[in-house]
Amino acid sequence: MKFATHMVIVRTYALVGLAAAALLLTACIPPPPPPPAKTAGAPAAAAGAPAAKVVGDVNAGKTLFTAKGCVACHVAAGVPGAVGTIGPSLNGLGDPAKRPQLASGEPNTPANIRGWIKDPMSKKPGTAMPNLGLSDKESDDLTALLVSLR
Repeated sequence: MKFATHMVIVRTYALVGLAAAALLLTACIPPPPPPPAKTAGAPAAAAGAPAAKVVGDVNAGKTLFTAKGCVACHVAAGVPGAVGTIGPSLNGLGDPAKRPQLASGEPNTPANIRGWIKDPMSKKPGTAMPNLGLSDKESDDLTALLVSLR
């Protein structure tokens, strides 16, 4: 019986030691960085507000999304027939809080979205998304559509 009592004591000290070590390690983890300071005179962005003004036409973008075959690979709310599953769903792309990065790893901004759809291979070599030879106007219109997908 003496041996069993000794083992319980040893196990108890071992557990206490492990708990103490865990607490010490936890104390070594740095705290999260503070939120960025607001710049004096700059208005705070409203939650859910678009990050930047987009010059394209959303309705023309919907038409192009179908005409250029984007519907075959992508899901996009509000675009008839956009139920493709080869590429990622584009729903939520217009909300950088939901989708902070593009497939290229770049930040989700209208300018980077436009650059991606204009020449995807230059943004991510080897991507399955083809270069559709879009004009600047077409790129603007598709960007307007994608930014509207919140």
